[in-house]
Amino acid sequence: MLIEKLMVAYMDTKDNHIYYLDKNEQTILLDAIEPGGLPNLEFLDAEEPERFIEIPKVMSVESFSWMVEFESFHQNSELLHALNEDEPFEHFTKKVSELNLHETWQTFQKDKVKSRIELWLTENKIKEIQKQPE
Repeated sequence: MLIEKLMVAYMDTKDNHIYYLDKNEQTILLDAIEPGGLPNLEFLDAEEPERFIEIPKVMSVESFSWMVEFESFHQNSELLHALNEDEPFEHFTKKVSELNLHETWQTFQKDKVKSRIELWLTENKIKEIQKQPE
């Protein structure tokens, strides 16, 4: 269950949203800052600096690579054309819907995000969360 929440935090691309994992409580905290402002970080504990860890956000290059991989798997010239447009994210999403591949794309993307979060948990030596039932 927590891994799904980590996945949502990872995919939130809003610049003013910074998510932290409280490793002790196994909860996710959102530090929503005013645009152009500084993080509040009121919940950070100076006594336990390792307790809170910032959750990364998906990068555009990573999302784009998933779209390329998805197109490569489906070998669809319309998807390939969409990836080469000026606004590939918008065109790809539209084309996926037109081709009735939306659910397939969502499942593919969810698997990629889950793998990325599991890797992040491993890199940060957070094993107990990985073992929680979903």
